Amino acid sequence: MTDMLRSCQGIGILVALLLGGSGGHVVAQPSAGEPAALGIQDAPLGQALEQMATATGISLVYDASLVAGRRASCVTGESPPEALLRCLLAGHPVDYVRTSKGTYVLRSPIQRPPQEGRLAGIVRDGEAGRPLSGAHIRLTEAQDIRGTVTDSTGRFHVPGLLPGPHTVMISHLGYRRHEATVYVPPNDTAHHAAALAPSPIAADSLVVNADRYGLPSAQRDADRVRAAPLRAGGAAEVPDVLGAAGSVLGVTASPPYADLHIQGGPSGGHTLRLDGMPVRNPASAGRLLGAFSPLALEGLTARKAGFGALRGNALSGTLELTHDFSGSGGRYGTVRADSRSLGARLQGTATLGTTPVSVMVAGRTSVWDVYQDAGLHDLIDRWSTLDPMLAAAQGPPDSSLARGSLGARAEPSAGFYDLHGALRFDLGPAERLDLSAYHGRSAIGADLVLGQPVGPGLSGGDGNEEPSLDSSPFKLPTRDEQDWSNTTAQARYRAPVSGRTTATLQAGVSHYQGTTASEVGEVQFTSSSSLRSGSGVAAAQRAAHGQEGSGEVTEALLEGEVDVALGPRWGLVWSGGLTHQRSHVRIGNAFAPRLQHRAHTSRLRTAAEMTIGLGAHTQLDGGLRLTSRPGQGTVFAEPRGALRYDRPVGGLGTVALSVRGGLYRQFTAQFDLARDGATAVVPTTRMWLPLTDPLTPPRTYHLAADLTWAPAPRWQVDVEGYRKWQPHLLAIDYPALRGAPETMAAPTDPSRFIAPSQGFAHGGGLEVAYEGPGLTGSLRYAYSRAERTFPGRFGGRQTPVPWTDPHRLALTAEVPLGAGLALEATGEGTWGRRWGYRRAYYAYLTPADLEGAWDELQLDRPSTHRLPPRYTLDAGVSVSRSWAGVSVEGRIGLANVLGRRNVADWGLEPNPDGSVSRWTRSLPGRRAMVSIRIRY
Repeated sequence: MTDMLRSCQGIGILVALLLGGSGGHVVAQPSAGEPAALGIQDAPLGQALEQMATATGISLVYDASLVAGRRASCVTGESPPEALLRCLLAGHPVDYVRTSKGTYVLRSPIQRPPQEGRLAGIVRDGEAGRPLSGAHIRLTEAQDIRGTVTDSTGRFHVPGLLPGPHTVMISHLGYRRHEATVYVPPNDTAHHAAALAPSPIAADSLVVNADRYGLPSAQRDADRVRAAPLRAGGAAEVPDVLGAAGSVLGVTASPPYADLHIQGGPSGGHTLRLDGMPVRNPASAGRLLGAFSPLALEGLTARKAGFGALRGNALSGTLELTHDFSGSGGRYGTVRADSRSLGARLQGTATLGTTPVSVMVAGRTSVWDVYQDAGLHDLIDRWSTLDPMLAAAQGPPDSSLARGSLGARAEPSAGFYDLHGALRFDLGPAERLDLSAYHGRSAIGADLVLGQPVGPGLSGGDGNEEPSLDSSPFKLPTRDEQDWSNTTAQARYRAPVSGRTTATLQAGVSHYQGTTASEVGEVQFTSSSSLRSGSGVAAAQRAAHGQEGSGEVTEALLEGEVDVALGPRWGLVWSGGLTHQRSHVRIGNAFAPRLQHRAHTSRLRTAAEMTIGLGAHTQLDGGLRLTSRPGQGTVFAEPRGALRYDRPVGGLGTVALSVRGGLYRQFTAQFDLARDGATAVVPTTRMWLPLTDPLTPPRTYHLAADLTWAPAPRWQVDVEGYRKWQPHLLAIDYPALRGAPETMAAPTDPSRFIAPSQGFAHGGGLEVAYEGPGLTGSLRYAYSRAERTFPGRFGGRQTPVPWTDPHRLALTAEVPLGAGLALEATGEGTWGRRWGYRRAYYAYLTPADLEGAWDELQLDRPSTHRLPPRYTLDAGVSVSRSWAGVSVEGRIGLANVLGRRNVADWGLEPNPDGSVSRWTRSLPGRRAMVSIRIRY
């Protein structure tokens, strides 16, 4: 052994001399290449190298002058020799090469540009053979590369790798981990295909904390709410897709009708798409619930100010939903029940020939006919009461209704259902065909009976007035109802064109239909001495008749997209498409004449977006969107861009910054027409108008910035700010609408009651989130200010908009108790709300309707009507257990634990002396919620 060691040393010295060195030092062992653990702390580099060579058995040759005066530290687990050698040499100007005989020779580094390689591949299900999306890819020996995840076709791409062998670890929930060594060539791409073996998971409860890959700043303009929060719901609320969107910083769901607003924008300022298809009225139960079964959806993506050119036309942002195909590899089902609905989901996989096919069906239906939810019943009852002020404004001045009460009891009704179906065909590696369809319908209404006397007898009058309905109670049966439905269907094909290019083609159709109607029965008098005619009865009939109208929108689209990887940090995406729309709108109420509008329009659009890497930590996105309306000769351009930067900052964690902006237009406008309010269960009627000449599409300019800071693994801090310039908007001109001649038989030019507007919006927010074993929670604060002009009203002044909550503070917390139990709490407070009276007052009432009270009430200055702060606190207990492959999740909660009667708005009631009194409509009080979900 001694002779062999000396022989190896002699050969090493000879090699060192040939390399031009002197005084060389050699360490050798008979066995070579064994992994070893190393623990060296601030030792001479030469001594450390000797210990490493002894531990691993490699042959090592170097010039003693290379390591003289240098010290090294390295602590690792079991690692290959090259990993230990790189660890010891880190920070020193020393490199190494390996000879054909396996000897490692240290030398001074050669200064030349690094030759980088790339790794690409695909991950599949080992049994079904279909691509797996969301698989985690880690390279354990790569420098400055944390990893990536596979896309929806199962493909992944890791650029910027040093040439040589790399250990690749691939993992996916429900599958066994895959590990392999892949050699990455210089200036070329290595390809690796992995098939993961299914590994079922059985546990009472499972919490997955997903790692964050890539540039965090590239994700801040796309806040994602995953399927689990959609299906779980809040501490004491029914699971709701739209309600879950309110958990995103900058997105609010304003009670009582949960209309969504993105960063100061109106409810019509954003678009909502399901699998790429627009859904016009995505709500059920009078806009109290989202119109989608949470069991059917994979998640929700909210894009806010500064979203990219590929994401569509909208003034505020976009909300994107996708159907869910999770739970692959077997058959399973879910049943869920709560106080408002009953839902179910089934999914299975099969093989059609050699093609794997996944299928999912889900549905949900209202349980109103079996059990009437107290919160929903209370809300309909409160909000369907006849409004005396609006009723008086609809009658002649001498009407007894102008001096009395129109109190009534309601018999609420509500019903809804939705159906989802989806198919996925895995046609080959990274080649997929998706088909999906959705239909949802909702109806809400109330049967009202005027069973109280009206007139001065109830209002404290002196009793000397002319006999009328005050001494002769009457009944006026009425029915107010809104009914709407949404239907979508789409097919999407995606396939690789080359190793760097993927193409997508989609075709689909979307249809919306809604009606609003009020039916009036015969007046029934309870006393034969009562007057059977007169202004009071006529006014009551007009007040109860309410609003009639309907709307219908059909949209068909065909679009394609090509995604090209131009280089390791360069990419280009191009898309183009054709959209055809057909719409028909009819409106009318006690204040507005009956009008109708029909439109058939088409739009061509194309968009391109390029991603440019400006280094390891900086990325530039630039895009342009072009839209034209055939036959109208105008092309509308929308340039948009973003600059992103992120990197670790010393011991402060990771910091990511994103700055975005651009020009945004909207070519189909949503308008919420205030109903006359006398019997309105839902206070507005929605209509959609494809904008054609002479109406110019509205435009806004966005500038937004986001900062994400991860100071520790369990903490994350998000800060955002935005500014929107709105030089051209569109809004309903209510005085012009009220004065328009009735043209129900002939189409109406919408420019007669739609007029230009302008304004601005700015704000920001802060969110602090913590995810730990004993507590998961977040604290959010958002500030929003938005003003605009309202055509024909408020003297043309810019006025704060009615839909913003200037200050909003929200807190969520979940504390696990063990054995599948958890405590949950959600609290929220809002301050600074304006427009305190009913919206219909500002839209329709005039000084003549209020006589001397107009100046006192200042209905021409809604910014002066500040509502009191609104506070809510919900609490609940959830439980999750599993038996023999069946998982049961239940929740018992109490909404509005403090029982606060939060003010929704104010109403007015005329008095006999000509004055008016203010009364309050409040939001529902304390109420309980119980739900259960069973999965198998």
